[in-house]
Amino acid sequence: MANTTKLIIVDDHKIVRDGIRAMLMCQKSFSVVADVASGRELFEIIDAHKPDIVILDIAMPEMNGVEVTRKLSRDYPGISVLILTANSDEEWIVSAVKAGAKGFLPKECAREEFLKALNYITKGENYYGESIAAIIYRSYVSLLKKAETAKKTEELSERELEVLKAFSDGLSFKEIADKLCISSRTVETHKNNILSKLQLRNTVDMVKYAIKNEIITL
Repeated sequence: MANTTKLIIVDDHKIVRDGIRAMLMCQKSFSVVADVASGRELFEIIDAHKPDIVILDIAMPEMNGVEVTRKLSRDYPGISVLILTANSDEEWIVSAVKAGAKGFLPKECAREEFLKALNYITKGENYYGESIAAIIYRSYVSLLKKAETAKKTEELSERELEVLKAFSDGLSFKEIADKLCISSRTVETHKNNILSKLQLRNTVDMVKYAIKNEIITL
């Protein structure tokens, strides 16, 4: 059928591949054209089968799912990837999405959600399971916060960074003044500027900020 979406299943467990095949047997919109146990095997047959979607596990021998997704995105941009895995580790999920995965589902998802994901991806849309979407959102918010923090740090002058590091090293006003060859009053001015730019309250907050953002190391 001209409108059938061609699928290749990649999973190192045959029982999983067989289960997905069986699930899709009655679905006229989808056709499983091949199933393989590794990324290496996938790239050996991919040109012959020209799939529309690759259903992919993450934890596999030879090439993991993120590596396979990255290669597919680079060399076969017309092929979409749906990650279906028992591994819902945040680092794996974020890495897979960054690599170009169009969908990500845990293996315990319901049949209905699996088919829904395939339909979304077939239409060119992304689909992530509810629990997966929550993880991606948390990661996105974290990246925004890191970017915001980096921007604030960039607003500090070179001298203010020196003062911040000095306070974080536990030096007093006088010790910082002597070290930087400036007056204690100037040190205080720099400190006030740092607190204002970074939206901090006191020296303790400055130290915490410096440690958290690896301006100093313990």
